[in-house]
Amino acid sequence: MAPDTKIHFHVRSKLQTLTALVGKALNRNVSKNQHRWKNCLDLNICGVLKDAAARLVWAWELDMKQPRAFPVNTNYAFYQINEWIEECRRSGQPEVERKIRRLPRSRPPRRFSELVDDGIIRAVFEDQNVGSYSDALKLAASGNKSAHFTFRKILKAVEPAYLISHFGDNAAPKPRVHFLHRNLLEISDLLDLSDLTHTGIVEFLDDLCPCGKRHTVDAIRKLRKRAARRGPTS
Repeated sequence: MAPDTKIHFHVRSKLQTLTALVGKALNRNVSKNQHRWKNCLDLNICGVLKDAAARLVWAWELDMKQPRAFPVNTNYAFYQINEWIEECRRSGQPEVERKIRRLPRSRPPRRFSELVDDGIIRAVFEDQNVGSYSDALKLAASGNKSAHFTFRKILKAVEPAYLISHFGDNAAPKPRVHFLHRNLLEISDLLDLSDLTHTGIVEFLDDLCPCGKRHTVDAIRKLRKRAARRGPTS
């Protein structure tokens, strides 16, 4: 090689962030993402959600090593993300004086409704079924042809709810219905993003969801419709 020969190496015109590369690896549709949901939030919350996306990727990959079990790590990650959002919103606000309260004395349950938390029954039911728990209760009380069938579906949620109440999330069955998407949709509602179009929510999921599947407007429309019927979580 001649001494005056210059060697040219191929250099990217613009380096991409690690999160962008991870996002594209997980979801091919992310390259078309305009991230319009970020325009509705301040920079601090956007930073929290960036960390949330990384935490969900880590937790979901860990849970997928046991795909037939309840995704405990991802469930806890969602709990943490909600705490991060609340903490971010509280920053800058004056501290509220916390008064020490005596814990009420526990007593043995006197009725079945005190043995199993209805909120846990609801969570289990909606993880296992497409419809809402509220609609199922109404249908079970209606006395029509589907009432007994729906009642049996509610009963199937009671035993796992009892086990969760006494032994923790490890006793929970694997969710059957949109576990990731439903929780992310609840986060979008928490952040007052419910006014976004279906396309805007698709972009929100593309940025945060670790499922690796393509998010479509039609699927999100159906999911939001079911969530509207389900109502706020208890």
